[in-house]
Amino acid sequence: MLDWFDGSGDFNAAHFLLLSGYNLAWIIIAGLMTAAVVWLAWHNGRELPRKRRWTLLGLRIMAVVILFAIFLQPGVRLENVTRVRNHVAVLIDSSRSMGLPGEGATRIEDVKAMLADQASTIEGWRADHQVDFFAVSDQARPIIDPQTLEANGDATRLLTGLEDIAARFRPEELAAVIVVSDGADNGALGEARAQGNVVLAPPAAVSLARRLKAPIHTIFTGPETPPRDVAISKVAYDDFAFVRNVVSIEAQVQVTGYDSLNLPVTLRRGDTVLGTRSLVVQPGTDSYDFEFEFVPDKTGKAVFTLEVGAGPNERVLVNNRRQFVIRIIRDKIRVLQVVGRPSWDERFLRKLLKKNPNVNLISFFILRTGASIDMAARDELSLIPFPTQELFEEQLGSFDLIIFQNFTYRGYQMRRYLPFIRDYVKDGGGFAMLGGDLSYASGGYLGTPIAEFLPFALPSDRSELITEDRYKAGLTAAGRRHPITALSLVPEENDAIWQGLPELVGNNKVVGLRPDTVVLATHPNRMMGDEPFPVVAARKFGEGRVLGVTTDSTWSWAFKAAADGGDNRHYYKFWGNAIRWLIKDPALKPVRIEADRDRYPLGAEVTLMTRVVGSDWAPAVDTPLTITIEREWLDVGGQRQSEVVQRIDGRTSETGEHVVRLTPEKDGAWSATARVDRGEEVIEDLDVFVVAPDPIEMRHVAARDDTLKALAQIGNGESRSLSDGLDNLARVEPDVVKVNRRKDVPLWSSAWLLLIAILFPSLEWLLRRRWGLL
Repeated sequence: MLDWFDGSGDFNAAHFLLLSGYNLAWIIIAGLMTAAVVWLAWHNGRELPRKRRWTLLGLRIMAVVILFAIFLQPGVRLENVTRVRNHVAVLIDSSRSMGLPGEGATRIEDVKAMLADQASTIEGWRADHQVDFFAVSDQARPIIDPQTLEANGDATRLLTGLEDIAARFRPEELAAVIVVSDGADNGALGEARAQGNVVLAPPAAVSLARRLKAPIHTIFTGPETPPRDVAISKVAYDDFAFVRNVVSIEAQVQVTGYDSLNLPVTLRRGDTVLGTRSLVVQPGTDSYDFEFEFVPDKTGKAVFTLEVGAGPNERVLVNNRRQFVIRIIRDKIRVLQVVGRPSWDERFLRKLLKKNPNVNLISFFILRTGASIDMAARDELSLIPFPTQELFEEQLGSFDLIIFQNFTYRGYQMRRYLPFIRDYVKDGGGFAMLGGDLSYASGGYLGTPIAEFLPFALPSDRSELITEDRYKAGLTAAGRRHPITALSLVPEENDAIWQGLPELVGNNKVVGLRPDTVVLATHPNRMMGDEPFPVVAARKFGEGRVLGVTTDSTWSWAFKAAADGGDNRHYYKFWGNAIRWLIKDPALKPVRIEADRDRYPLGAEVTLMTRVVGSDWAPAVDTPLTITIEREWLDVGGQRQSEVVQRIDGRTSETGEHVVRLTPEKDGAWSATARVDRGEEVIEDLDVFVVAPDPIEMRHVAARDDTLKALAQIGNGESRSLSDGLDNLARVEPDVVKVNRRKDVPLWSSAWLLLIAILFPSLEWLLRRRWGLL
């Protein structure tokens, strides 16, 4: 037929069609009218002889059929078409487990060898199909040459890869999907099982197989016998823990290929061993649970390492160790308040501390006066005996802050404990001494270890140790920026607040300042030598911090302010700031460096932000600093190794910030130290983070062909091993065509057809006339 209408040979396909464009309703009406005309012809000829009657009916049928055909306008559509090749999608597992031992070399190398051996088969597919290769780990990624593929993906999620294929191709565009993997799926497909004709698969996998429509074939790579392995399969811990509280870490160890084994399981914080357990392997048991408990003694971020020893001939060691970061924070601030006698100042400060839900307060009051000494024995003058040994020797290190409020150590056999308090502060503790007639020189602290770290030098002259005048404390230049005296973040508002605070009463006499003391507030009239007399001063001593207040009347900032119609928020703000500074709240560090995350996968970018404030606590602009980045790891012998990866010199921006970005290429415990040299002192801050591959991929190293068999069954495909090759895998033949050009040839417009359309009705009319029907 094609040759009748295409003499030039430009087209390779033809089919009939109607060119009239009438819808179905009009065609039905025309057909009914045609049938009616034929029936009338039969009815009108019922008196004629049979032969004549059938002759007229035949002419009528021929005429109406031809007219009906002209009404429909039949034609032939000529087309030049080409058949479009559909796709064979080959998904190759590129997760880290593919780098484990296979039957020959590694699993990924075994796959490459199979593909090279089957190159002629794949090339044969290209006649009818387009062959597309994809690397699949947590998603499907197109690749050009599978021989360059590396096993570096952090997860195996075959179902996600198939979802990507379904999104990339329409069902009619797929000839087949071939999944080449070790089956160690740690996504949803990992739940699939194939046992004979029974298939257990997640509903999402079944639904996806139906959407793809093309057969899903699976090629299994991996040893039939799982390799010997001891792996930490799970570690459960909280991202945050509380200092001086028990921290629990749970671990699960998976053992494959060993029937008898005894290995240590160790938890470390840096170089410190926190606990060791024994892994004793029993036949028939492959999973073992362990629990570690420890009590952290200091706050901050720390890298913890959980490690299990290697079994004999164990080849995969990367899953024998897990590193993670835990932030150790304060559960509650543990404060020891020792008071020489009840007073308004003690009452208000104690109420403030008890009201703060973040403070665990231990208060001791000495309920006696000087006049009562001769009236009763010392052990009768307290509700309970004063536990000096327990507080200042046994439990001293458990406190974040010690407050001596109008308290003298004399008379309580405390002299031998004063060096312990000095060492406590030097090692990082916080200490505050408030004024009163039992404080400073009046309390006999001159020449004691306590005097070594106080902000003030104490007088040897014991005359006029206490003054009783009224005054308003004024801020110094340092006090306008210091976090203790910052009652508002706006300097102008802060000055106004201090000017509006109620008056204070009295001071303890001091005669000088210790080195590194920062005076924050002063007496407006009194002088100490050539300098205004200090009311509030702060000092760093060793690793600790000390606050000195030479008055016992700060309570008036709460009581009198409320009596005058104000509120006590400035009193609470002042002491809240002081406590935060004394306990070294990380938010108040003059230099802070922080990584944007605690854990990074290999190849991820790390952002380190450093913030620097000056001695006035304003952002330190254009300040030189050095960032030192180090890495620690354990070598094959279990020895700790370290290296300085990078040193970066820079300057802070106009906001006092400095940003470093880097991409670690090796795993391990990494640290970043920011260092600012201010001449008189060097300030540093440290942050830690872990760089490691996602441990989920190496928790189980055994290859699983049951997962792939289940996938092939729900996908109506075949499940094979590498040795079976790719020959004769079922594929859907392409049925998608592309029309390059077309031409419509009408059949109804022929002159011969028009002539016949006139001839048959005319002949019928003549015969009817002759036979007497007209």
